[in-house]
Amino acid sequence: MSVEIPILQTERLTLRGPKLEDHAHLCAYYADPRSKWNGGPLDETNCWRVLMATAGQWQLRGYGLWYAFLRESGDVVGFAGIFHPHDWPEPELGWGVMAAYEGTGLAFEAASAARAACATQLGLTALPSFVAETNLRSRRLAARMGAVEERRAVLRDTLLIVYRHPHGAGPSSATPTGGDDAVNCPAGKERLS
Repeated sequence: MSVEIPILQTERLTLRGPKLEDHAHLCAYYADPRSKWNGGPLDETNCWRVLMATAGQWQLRGYGLWYAFLRESGDVVGFAGIFHPHDWPEPELGWGVMAAYEGTGLAFEAASAARAACATQLGLTALPSFVAETNLRSRRLAARMGAVEERRAVLRDTLLIVYRHPHGAGPSSATPTGGDDAVNCPAGKERLS
C-alpha cells in the first residue's frame, strides 16, 4: 500500500510528507518545553513513534501531517496538517513551529497551505482545531485563519477550545503579517473522549 502525499509550496515554504530523516527534526522540536501543546516533551524513542504514526496515518487514513521547510535554505520550520489519532472525535487541523520561527508568520503560512490542500485535494473541509485554553498563540492563529470558537471541550484531560474552520476553506484570504498565531470562549464544556 502506498499513498501519494502531495507536496505543497508557499511563498517561503515547502511542505512534504514524513521521511526517515525527520526523526532528528522531531527530536529537536520535542526537546523544547513549548512542545507541550503537541504532547511533548518527548525522548528519542517517542519521537520515533510520532514519526511512524505520522507516516502510518497517511497510509491508513489517506491524510496526515506535512513537515514544513524553508524553500531557500531547507531548514525545518515545523509541521501542519491533519492529526487524527484513535481517540480523536474527527480529523483535526493542527500545527507546530520550531521556537526559532515563532512570530514570523510561518505557522500561519504552513497551516493555511495545509488547510487549502485538505479542502481541494483531500476533500476535508470545515475542520476543527482543538486548542488548549492556555495556548494563546495557537488561539490567535486559529482566529486569524478565520476559524470560529465552537465550544469548550475536554480531550485527554485537557480543557480546550474547539475552533471550526470555514466550510470549504481553501486558500486563506488573510495574509501573513508576523505573529503565528483566538480568544473569547463560550461558557460550557463537553468531553470529547
